[in-house]
Amino acid sequence: MEILTLLKANIRRRKGTFISIVILMFIISMALNLIFSVRKSCDDSLNEAYSSANSADITVMLKDVLFTDEMRQKLDDEAIIDHYTLTPSAVISYGVESEKVSNKNSCFFTPLPKGIKLVNKECNGLEENIPPLSEGEIYMSYGSKSRYKCDIGDKVTAHTISGDYDFTVKGFVVEPMYGAMVIGWKWMFVSQKDFDMIMAENSKENSDDHWGTGYFVQLYKSDDCTLSDGKIRRQVNLDTDIISNAWGATTKSESMHYTNIYQDIILGILLVFILILAVVVLIIMGHSISTGIEMDYTNLGILKSQGFGNFRIRLFIMLQYIIAEVIGSVLGIFCELPLTRLVTRVFEPISGCITQTHHAFGKTFLYLFVILGVSVVFIYIITHKVCKVSPIRAISGGRNEIYFDTRIKLPISAKLLSSTLALRQFTSAKRRYFASVLIAAILVLFMLMVNALSEAVNSRTAGENMGMDIRDIVFSFDEMTQKDKIDKIVETVEEHAAIRRKNFSLGTYISVNGEEVYCRMDMYPEDIMTSKGRAPLYDNEIVITELLADELDIKLGDTVNIAKFDNHEEFIISGIYMSMSDMGRAAAINTDAGEKLGLHKHTDHGSIMLEDETKAEEAKAALEEEYGDSIKVTLGKDDDDDAIYDTAVKVIRIIIYTFSLFFAFIVVSMMSSKAFTQEKNDIGIFKSQGFTTGRLRLQFAVRFFIVSVFGALLGTLLGMLFMNKLITILLRGIGVTNFYTPLTPASVLVPAAAISICFFLFAFLVSRRIKKIGIRQLITE
Repeated sequence: MEILTLLKANIRRRKGTFISIVILMFIISMALNLIFSVRKSCDDSLNEAYSSANSADITVMLKDVLFTDEMRQKLDDEAIIDHYTLTPSAVISYGVESEKVSNKNSCFFTPLPKGIKLVNKECNGLEENIPPLSEGEIYMSYGSKSRYKCDIGDKVTAHTISGDYDFTVKGFVVEPMYGAMVIGWKWMFVSQKDFDMIMAENSKENSDDHWGTGYFVQLYKSDDCTLSDGKIRRQVNLDTDIISNAWGATTKSESMHYTNIYQDIILGILLVFILILAVVVLIIMGHSISTGIEMDYTNLGILKSQGFGNFRIRLFIMLQYIIAEVIGSVLGIFCELPLTRLVTRVFEPISGCITQTHHAFGKTFLYLFVILGVSVVFIYIITHKVCKVSPIRAISGGRNEIYFDTRIKLPISAKLLSSTLALRQFTSAKRRYFASVLIAAILVLFMLMVNALSEAVNSRTAGENMGMDIRDIVFSFDEMTQKDKIDKIVETVEEHAAIRRKNFSLGTYISVNGEEVYCRMDMYPEDIMTSKGRAPLYDNEIVITELLADELDIKLGDTVNIAKFDNHEEFIISGIYMSMSDMGRAAAINTDAGEKLGLHKHTDHGSIMLEDETKAEEAKAALEEEYGDSIKVTLGKDDDDDAIYDTAVKVIRIIIYTFSLFFAFIVVSMMSSKAFTQEKNDIGIFKSQGFTTGRLRLQFAVRFFIVSVFGALLGTLLGMLFMNKLITILLRGIGVTNFYTPLTPASVLVPAAAISICFFLFAFLVSRRIKKIGIRQLITE
């Protein structure tokens, strides 16, 4: 009962600290529940879509002529496959074009299967029934709405080997395997009559160079199979060669990874930031408890003299903060509930899936229990100072024999009195401000990280080092084009601008030691940027990414078995290169090597990176004048995909800057409250010597400015040491294994200035309490 009485009295007395902890835990709890609920909602809704559409564990896209009786028999005999289905598909070899966007990625048309659900016109839910398609109508995946920038009623054109076919968009559906905006291939649905017509016309044009009819081979694993989707795909390929002969194959787990990659990266970065902020809360509590014990030395001594033991005193101090954390956590969870739906709607056009709200209370509570558990241990350790409280010494207020806690006595200048006095006060009680320095350092570190991400998206050099294709001039050909014609195009560009890198390639999937891997057959292999070894210059050489090397446990100089169609060859790993293609699981060969594998030396697209990007307009004009409409030339700066990544980074930057500045305000408020209580006598002495309230407030703000400067320096040092490594870990899921962005004066000064100025302003604002302290304070003491 005594503990409850003390607890209530202490909370009333230190309600500012109590409310601050509640607010900080409110933010952390709300953010954690939002992150986990959005992720759970996306995953559960996608799994529901897979179940509704009866999606296979592995979906293989194959030429119909290659699905022989022998392959059928091998699949029938495969023990880990329960059953499979065949769905004839019309191959849209040259992509689909809308009124605003032309996309060369292949698409596949089939009649509408069972289980596919229609998105309503408001794009905020699903219709109960899906109307049948009439001739000339098409259902596109919801992710295609963003990909092709089209809407219901718009016209789209399918470019096939047998000609062009126009369709009207009847609606958008949730097709989970290939429906996400970030997945290149698309599965679209047309009427049975249109499908039969395209299949018949494509069949007439089928040849070794072009093939327009195929199958979706959907493989379902047996119930007793415990292998992962990737291992099943590899085993099936080794036993049947179906993957080696396919245009491509996608596992359900890969589809889910690609579909959710956009939100996973954003939520992952925010989760790390929020967990670091939880550490900041611990630091704040530690400082508050430590200074509170010093200020309440007399009261604690009295409690001990009245029979209160160390354990009971430490317990009521601990309960004060734990109760604040619990209240903040509960309020945060309840206030977050309406936010999940709002945030998931942001990701729906990208994932191509209408998301149903599913709250992740279990995971949120687990993280909060861990935070509370760590808090209990941390507070128990910090409150060990209570054991040293002596009732005898409490008579003197627990004052130390030496007032300042350092031997450093910096000089005080009459001309710079406020600044030098503030610096002297900081160095004389540096332990008191250590927590503030550490918090400022953490906030600056995360600001530096988000600045680095922003620079990487907008920096050509950083993007190139990460494996991004930097495209200043983008080419799209109406038909497959040989290298000799491309050489002439390159010569035209060279007449107007220096070329840094050429990227004209044919993308396909090959088998590497049984694993399906995206591979580009490059017409200019000498321009492939490697981190180890060299480019693949000979017909038996291949370069792979670091992620693929780690996954397949192969290294530079190793020999690997490469297969495509019925061609099996041995290649040597000549280099490790950077590429974000297929989320970093990629390889590259030259055209002679591709010919050995049965690939043709042609492509229908490409791009060029210039030494000086400002010359792109001039080169584009020259190309259009010489080649007219025979090739389509656009500028890379108009690429909408880059704008999407830039927008994502801007959102992260806004969130992190906002949270950082808010935490800075809370930190300054709590620290200053303790400082005022500890320095009442000092302020009274200064006023007795003629210091005005305004001058004392300025001096107080300068002191916190000095604290933030030291914190910014420490944060910058931490950024130099760990920033690139931490970002590499966070971005590894999209294929980045070599993130590096050097710290520039601008990238350092912006977060440092933001934190320092805010510390100064916040300290000046909360220092208005100095007005209430007068000379009479000295008499009462």
